[in-house]
Amino acid sequence: MRVLLLILLLLPGFAVPAYAGGIYEQAADETGIYAVEEELPETAREISGALKVDGSYDTENALERLWHSFADSVKGELGQNLKTAASLIAIAMLCALSGSLCSGKPLKEYINIAGCCAAAVSLLGSVDSIVGQTVSALNQLSDYSKAALPAIFTAAAACGAVGSASAKYAATCLALDVLMSLSQKLIIPLVYSYLALAVAGSVFPNSLLSNTAKLTKWMAVTVMTAMTIAFSAYIGMTGLVAGSIDAAAIKTARTVISTSLPVVGGIISDASGAVLSAASVIKNSAGVFGLIAVCALCAGPFAVLSVRMLVLKAAAAASDMVPNSRLSGLISSVSAAMGLLLGLLGCCGIMLFISITAGIKAGSL
Repeated sequence: MRVLLLILLLLPGFAVPAYAGGIYEQAADETGIYAVEEELPETAREISGALKVDGSYDTENALERLWHSFADSVKGELGQNLKTAASLIAIAMLCALSGSLCSGKPLKEYINIAGCCAAAVSLLGSVDSIVGQTVSALNQLSDYSKAALPAIFTAAAACGAVGSASAKYAATCLALDVLMSLSQKLIIPLVYSYLALAVAGSVFPNSLLSNTAKLTKWMAVTVMTAMTIAFSAYIGMTGLVAGSIDAAAIKTARTVISTSLPVVGGIISDASGAVLSAASVIKNSAGVFGLIAVCALCAGPFAVLSVRMLVLKAAAAASDMVPNSRLSGLISSVSAAMGLLLGLLGCCGIMLFISITAGIKAGSL
């Protein structure tokens, strides 16, 4: 009796506390999940904040920082683009005033050509810079996908979704690389072609130039729409094939362990469930972080393109009030080109968004 009492008194001294945080940190290191944060550019990392693998990631503050960053970018771009719009409206008014003072039709034609050339110089001077920002944002999305997707899908595989995570990762990386490369090698040249045709059509009015410009714009929009739809359908079908197999495999493994080992089997099964749960929390936290990171990468270029497109639309509407429809059509065409670049950035961002979402759902068994 005394020995038993002594053992009961000394037993608390041998107790070792277990911390769930150790499981999270160990699983995070093994899956390399911190690459989701480390591979971000500095500005995007400031917006996204710090990744918390224990599920306590501060999503609300990250979204607030994202909104403030977008609003600041809009304010900065608005002042600069309003000056451009004012100069375009001034050119339109000057051409209309000069044309009203001239009686000869050839002289009015020369004035219209001069006005379109002046507007083209004002508009296209910054096009290379804007296209460069868009291409840079696309490259950042591509580079980030190569760092974030392996980490998220590895965490999904650690959750037990070995088959579906592998299948989705292979499908996602292949499709994403092909489509992002296609977007830069096909859509960007189409945008430049559309701008060239729009300028030529405004200086030298021609139905062939106008129809070719419309066809070029239609091709760019159709390719971007088809890319997004095809990518979504491809990822969805890949997930349906592999997901049910993983769920059945995990359920079978737990049942076999629990029944084959009478006492220890239940403990091992519960422990494996805790490990899978920790991996699931890590994967979900990294997935949410990755989604906000994608928005942070797109926020600046999205603000630039959106503001420029809307301001040019307003300038085209104001220029249409004076008798020089060619100048108004040129401004509207450049605004449409900004819309194409905005759509291209949005398509690539949506595809990466879908890829990260597929990684999050891959371990949801």
